Amino acid sequence: MKHHVKEVLNRSVALAPPTPSAIPAAKAAFALSVPLVLVAITGHLDWAMYAAFGAFCAVFGRYDGYASRFWQQLSVGLVQLAAMLLGTFFSLIHAPFIICLLVLAVIGFGANYVSHAARWLPAGPIFAVFAGGTCISIPATMHSFAGVLLVGGGTMVFSLLFMLGLSARRASLLNTLRAGCSWTPSPRALRESAQMGLGVLLAGAAAELFNGGHWYWASLGAIAAVTGIDAYSKVARGLQRSVGTCIGVMLAAAVLIFEPPIWVILVVAIIGQICIELVILRNYAIGMVFMTVTALLMVHMVSPEPASSLLLDRVAMTALGAGVGAVQSIVIGMLAHRRVSAK
Repeated sequence: MKHHVKEVLNRSVALAPPTPSAIPAAKAAFALSVPLVLVAITGHLDWAMYAAFGAFCAVFGRYDGYASRFWQQLSVGLVQLAAMLLGTFFSLIHAPFIICLLVLAVIGFGANYVSHAARWLPAGPIFAVFAGGTCISIPATMHSFAGVLLVGGGTMVFSLLFMLGLSARRASLLNTLRAGCSWTPSPRALRESAQMGLGVLLAGAAAELFNGGHWYWASLGAIAAVTGIDAYSKVARGLQRSVGTCIGVMLAAAVLIFEPPIWVILVVAIIGQICIELVILRNYAIGMVFMTVTALLMVHMVSPEPASSLLLDRVAMTALGAGVGAVQSIVIGMLAHRRVSAK
């Protein structure tokens, strides 16, 4: 037992080798800041979260060539848009919890499968589940669909056009578009995607049992704990998400306690986006600190509930989800080990 704990802790604090991150971070921040400023100027701050979800596509394929980066970001953007539309629709019709949970599990399964097939980097469905879960949990109207399509879809298109502009300046735009999308799902894609969907389902159900207001945050925690090459790395990732979330909540509280004007919140969110890109590939826990700050500020702008309730729920649901995901990973690892031993 001691050996297992030590292995998880070692992987939790390990740092990956430094990589060039300043330019990708600047590009991602630019793709987010322009739409955020526009929604603030036009008085549609309730649509700010759609801009954030659409801008997530800008963080993918940072070290790939322009051709693969374009098609990778396009597939991410379309999945994000689909997740937002699904979440908004089921929120609009006031679907019962079990239907919402199943929809989010399907989003997790589908996004992870596309992630495998289109070779997303970073891999996984976490951004799509975040977008779908937020939209499905916030009361929606027909007006919300306009926000998803205009702001979420518009931010995705803006990010792609920005990337194509760089391609036209530094490479051949026609070659970028002609290269085509890579679609090569690996043999394990279905199995791992099913595990993602199961993690979303189990964690969301556990959160509902504990009356979690933001139950989808538990599903996000579970996704972290079922992502990795083996059980050690999966449990370590769940631990990293929990620790990073706790620190991020304290930083977000330090910002929100002063009830700052909206422009301050927007600036802090953009700075947080830059920091995410600078550190997320080196250590997931450190990246989660800034991801938590940015996510909470975005949700705070559209949520009517007190900031204190929002912050406490984030910690509790993340820890619960990470625990559920860790147990799932350990059980699946043990079953796989037994099957191998039986052969």
